[in-house]
Amino acid sequence: MSVDGGTGTEAAERRSLLDHAARAASAGRQAVVRGTRNAARGEWALTALTTVKPPAVPAAEPWRMSIGVLLGRHPKTPALAHKALGLLDRFGAVQVGPAGVGFDGEEIPWEKVVEIRTRNAFEVLTIQALEQEVDRLRQLFPPVPGRKWVVTKAAEAIATLVLAALERGSVDQRLDELVVPVEVVHKGLLGRQRVQLGGLFAAATLAVVDPAARSIVESARQRGVPVTAAKPLAVTTPDHALRVEILRERTDAMAARLARLQSDSEAD
Repeated sequence: MSVDGGTGTEAAERRSLLDHAARAASAGRQAVVRGTRNAARGEWALTALTTVKPPAVPAAEPWRMSIGVLLGRHPKTPALAHKALGLLDRFGAVQVGPAGVGFDGEEIPWEKVVEIRTRNAFEVLTIQALEQEVDRLRQLFPPVPGRKWVVTKAAEAIATLVLAALERGSVDQRLDELVVPVEVVHKGLLGRQRVQLGGLFAAATLAVVDPAARSIVESARQRGVPVTAAKPLAVTTPDHALRVEILRERTDAMAARLARLQSDSEAD
C-alpha cells in the first residue's frame, strides 16, 4: 500500500492526472493572460476540462467530454439552464470507449468504424471556425429556459479551449505537428461509407487533453482500424516563419474574440 492509502498503481495514476492537469492549465493560463481581463475569466472552462480524469490509452471504459459537461461544472450555472445542457452535445462533444467512438453526441460502434483520420491542429483551430460555431449556436440552439446564458457560456468555453490549444502551439509543441483524430470513417446504411467530422470543440479538446487523442488512436489500432492522415485542407503549406506569424496573429485574434463575447454578455 502507498502512504496515501491507495495502491501504487492508483497513486501513479493520480500523479499522472495531476501532472497532465498542471501542464494543460499552465498553457491555458499563458493563453488567457495574453487577452484582456474579460478573457481571463474564461479560464473556468479550461479548469473544468483539465480536472476531469482523461481516458486510459487505449480506452478501458467509456469517456465523454462535451460543452454541456463543462457548463455543468461552472460554479454559477442557473438551475433552469441545467435542463438544457444535454442539448449542447450536437454542438460539441467527443467520446471514446470499448464500445465505440464519436463526436457531437453520436457514438459509432467500433465494429462499424473503417478508419480514423487525423489532422494537424494548425489546420482546424482557426478564427473562421470559431465564428462559424458561434453563429451555429446562436441560430440553432432551441429556445429553452436559460438559453441566453447557455449560448454565451458555450461560445466562451469553445473560444477558451481553442485559445489554450493555440498557445500550446506557441510554447509547447508546434501546432502543425500536433495531430488530432477528428474524422471517423464508418459503415452507414446499406454498407455505404460515411465520414463523421469532429467539430471545433472536439479538436480543441483533443489538442489540450493529449491522453484523449491518444486513447482514440490506440483504441482504433488495438482493433485493427487504420489511423491515417486526412488529405490537407490547404493546397500549399506555409514555411516555419510564416506559420509562427500566422499562429501569433490567430492567437491574438482568438483572445480578442473571447473578450468581445464576454463584453457583449455584460452589455446585455
